[in-house]
Amino acid sequence: MPKLKTHYFILLFILLSVRLIAQPIADSTDASLAYIKSGKIKLDSAKIRSKNNDIKTANKYDSDAIKDFKKAIKINPNTYTPYYLLGIAQSGTSDYKTAISSFTKALNVDSTLCDAFRERGLAQVALGKDKEAFSDFSTALDKNIEDAESFYQRGMLKAKKRDITSAMADYAQALELKPNFADVFLKRGILFYSVKKDYVLALNDFNSLLEVNPDNNEGYLWRGKTKFNGYDYKGAEKDLSRYLDFEPENVDALITRGAARLSINDYSNAVRDFDEAIKLEPKNFIAYMNRGTAKGAMKNFTGALEDLDMAIELKFDYSSAYINRAAVRFASGDKKGACKDLEKADSLNNEKAYELMKKYCKEYQ
Repeated sequence: MPKLKTHYFILLFILLSVRLIAQPIADSTDASLAYIKSGKIKLDSAKIRSKNNDIKTANKYDSDAIKDFKKAIKINPNTYTPYYLLGIAQSGTSDYKTAISSFTKALNVDSTLCDAFRERGLAQVALGKDKEAFSDFSTALDKNIEDAESFYQRGMLKAKKRDITSAMADYAQALELKPNFADVFLKRGILFYSVKKDYVLALNDFNSLLEVNPDNNEGYLWRGKTKFNGYDYKGAEKDLSRYLDFEPENVDALITRGAARLSINDYSNAVRDFDEAIKLEPKNFIAYMNRGTAKGAMKNFTGALEDLDMAIELKFDYSSAYINRAAVRFASGDKKGACKDLEKADSLNNEKAYELMKKYCKEYQ
């Protein structure tokens, strides 16, 4: 009997030992997961606050999430997820350098996943490290060829380097994977508008953008500018008015809307737009030139000449200002001054000037 008792106590000791050794491992895993879950909730809250422009509260949630993820790492330092999420939270507080370190640690644990490469690339972009970012986005695509975000981000870097054809290819891939990718429609549309001068394709992209996201105010700006260049002045005026409701101090939008209004003979409202633009940028020669043109159309020749004189003073080699001043001088009866302006515009290689000189100035007929 004593022998059996001894064996019983030995068995009990072994069982208790196993429990004492095994239980902390299970508890550690659970605790780590609990901190990760808590941090994720705070990250989601930070995103919501950020979208609502409550940056102060968003940063508070991000900071709290960082604490949770650090606790999770301390408990279990050999897991990919807390390092990755820690990097996301650090990027949320604009601590990109530290975020890069966290993403790198996540990749040291598991380099097969694309997410940390992509997010590290975003942090590199924020620090101006385009070469490193390009490498990260490309590696992310090596890991997952269906990562639309990496195609988009790499496309932007290519566009920045003026590798337009290749950038367009990346944007197309991103849209193939994610057909409602609003940011891609915006960036590709801007390339069509600014670089390729293809206003039809630009308009298609801006239309698609606003179908996907009707509240994207930047889309109204670019679509308005595109419509203006496509001679849809009423459409341009409508889109730019929508944009200016939210961004009333954008000089480019004010001048373009003013020019659209000028083109549909809404001279008084055009002048108001140019007035606002000049208040914001007192040395904007285009605003002066267009306001002078509008005043001339309203037969305010004195005011028109003052504005056109100012435009030329600000940019003496701007040939269109001489053409417009010539038109005002003709209308006010100053034919000699008008022909002199046309001659100056011709010397600046304005294609219209010589034809106008032949038509209206006898010495050139």
